[in-house]
Amino acid sequence: MEMETNEQHATPELPEMPAVPTTLPRVIVVGNLTIDDVVLPDGTTQMSSVGGNSLYAALGVRLWQPRVGLVTRRGEDFPRDLDTLLHSLGVATGGIVDIPGPTVRNWVVYEHNGERHWIYRTPRERSREVAVQAGDLPVEWLEVEPPPVVHVTAMPLEAAEAIVDTVRRISPRAMITLDTHEDYVVDYRQRLRALAARVDAFLPSRAELADLVGYDDPPRALTTLVSLPTPVIVIKMGAEGVLVWDKAKGTLHEVGIAQGPVVDVTGAGDAFCGGFAAGLSLGYGPVESSQRGAIAASYAVAGFGSLLLARVDPSAAQARILGEPPVVHLLPAMGDMINHAPTILEIEVPGADRGISSAVEMMREEITMIPRLLAEQHETLAWPLRALVRDLTDAGIENLYLVGCGDSAFAGAATALAFQKHAGIHAEGVHALDLARYRVRYLPERSAVACISFSGKVGRTIEAAIQARRFGHRLLALTGDPDSPLAREATGVITLSVPTLGYSPGTSTYLAILAALLDLAVVWAEVRGRDTSSLGKLLQDTPDLARQTLEEANEPAQRVAEQFVKHDWLTFLGAGPNLATAHFGAAKLFEGPQKLGVATNVEEWAHEEYFVSGAGTPVFLVAPSGASFDRATEILSELNFIGANPVFMSDQRPPLEPGTFIPLAPGLPEEFSPLLASLPLSLLAFYLSRASGQERFEFPSPEVAREHYETIHKTTQGEPA
Repeated sequence: MEMETNEQHATPELPEMPAVPTTLPRVIVVGNLTIDDVVLPDGTTQMSSVGGNSLYAALGVRLWQPRVGLVTRRGEDFPRDLDTLLHSLGVATGGIVDIPGPTVRNWVVYEHNGERHWIYRTPRERSREVAVQAGDLPVEWLEVEPPPVVHVTAMPLEAAEAIVDTVRRISPRAMITLDTHEDYVVDYRQRLRALAARVDAFLPSRAELADLVGYDDPPRALTTLVSLPTPVIVIKMGAEGVLVWDKAKGTLHEVGIAQGPVVDVTGAGDAFCGGFAAGLSLGYGPVESSQRGAIAASYAVAGFGSLLLARVDPSAAQARILGEPPVVHLLPAMGDMINHAPTILEIEVPGADRGISSAVEMMREEITMIPRLLAEQHETLAWPLRALVRDLTDAGIENLYLVGCGDSAFAGAATALAFQKHAGIHAEGVHALDLARYRVRYLPERSAVACISFSGKVGRTIEAAIQARRFGHRLLALTGDPDSPLAREATGVITLSVPTLGYSPGTSTYLAILAALLDLAVVWAEVRGRDTSSLGKLLQDTPDLARQTLEEANEPAQRVAEQFVKHDWLTFLGAGPNLATAHFGAAKLFEGPQKLGVATNVEEWAHEEYFVSGAGTPVFLVAPSGASFDRATEILSELNFIGANPVFMSDQRPPLEPGTFIPLAPGLPEEFSPLLASLPLSLLAFYLSRASGQERFEFPSPEVAREHYETIHKTTQGEPA
């Protein structure tokens, strides 16, 4: 078939448009410029089309936000009359850097099935040679108030990392949006996740998302990304529109495309990102911003080349958003998207404290997610933890008080030993009420108080935070809601992102808190100049050890649950960091199968519960190898003597045979062992719930649920003793 050719080097003829006064941009687009030779399925070609993701994105911004700046690099062969055009449109060009050599040039070939192939006409390594450098960013653009929106387009990963580093350093409150590059998704999955965790909106395409997670199922794949602390995730799905995850609201929306002719889809995703960034700069939420992105994309695909967008009158685009905006659908809860359970009934309580009812199987799903959660969180928290520790070190902090209620209090107690042993920091787990009412007045100098609450709304923990600041101590918050009342009190915030599928006994949230605190201890040790090489390897291996523990503990935990389902109460024994694990195990019985769980020190059992124990009494010994292992085996001997039914959980078999042995994967030292020791207890609570015929976790009514949460969220202030 003979090919039609349309050679184009100059910019197209444009309508008269008044120049916009030069002002500092509200949206900064950072990316590349290219010269594209496009081949369509019918043989039509468009040669020498001026392109590049930065140009498509900047022109997409300009439809909604007149104050846009372009940061890019161009080769010697790139048309210089583009400057005149951009100036006429009001686009600031102070970030364009001229470099020697050619601009990147591509064949862009389209198939009948919609597939697109990029073929480099310049050497492939040229893309890295011309990549934007952090020093190209005009500092004065970043120092404006209010802070700008910075859109980082697809570029080599190391360049994107450097740009984000620079923006965060110069303008910490700037809003950063991040697109991805198909060439690095597969090779640098963990680095990409870590970078996405540092931005405000992550906008991969459907294909890039599939490369990132290993399969093509956007709703399901999105559930693997919601553990990132990233506030907004947008999945661009071409003709199917976009999925918009808004973390603050916990909602998932589908935004359709804007109708219009489709001639060439090159640059559609970049134009969408530009419109989206413009919407954010104007104060719109992610859904409304996505509607503006969809309209920008519809203009980009209506003809050949990026400069088609330059011909669009912004007032026409703005009239479309008022007249026929792209259709928005509110999608079901995330658990429903992957067929986990029926719709979750919610009340107005964020984080883990959100629902009043969910299927019992949701608890099992959350336990299953834990290994993946540990791996992803370890990557995403690396940078923020290091920044936090440097601040604590500069402040000379020597004492750390880990404060919370319920699971959060257990997590603080479970991790204190790691801070002492490895970072040389005096650390202590203190209940929030005790800290606020009895301890705060007497804390030593150079103390930091870390208040832990996944919801960020627990009243006593907030009270402890307020009192800690009142008495002049540095305050940290570990929470799943960076905008929560607790986070607003803190001078440093560690944000956790855990996909909770509904109301159920907290398992994944507890493990996320444990892992974050242990990561903090290791990073603190490293910054203080201690050898942490082996510890870093342990933390990297922990997800695999968690997976192994869940697999090996599953059958004995289920068997024990079936044996003990008729017992009214169960006892959990632990020592050192795993006394907290024993308390966690007992708490899951209250929350799940609603049985009485008793937790006590390994030694204390012989002084107290011994007198009400006897033949067949179920007793769980949480005894990983370590300082108290030998004493735990002596208590096991006594349990065998009285005919009790002991369950021994450890990474090491005891010399005596217990009633049941539940293995923990070997490899973690005692101070890290609560990460693994809590897993069989989570399984136990699930299997006990199921064995007792429980189908749902629920309050008797929404009113009871609301009363419960109002009780624990009350922020009454007392005067400390």
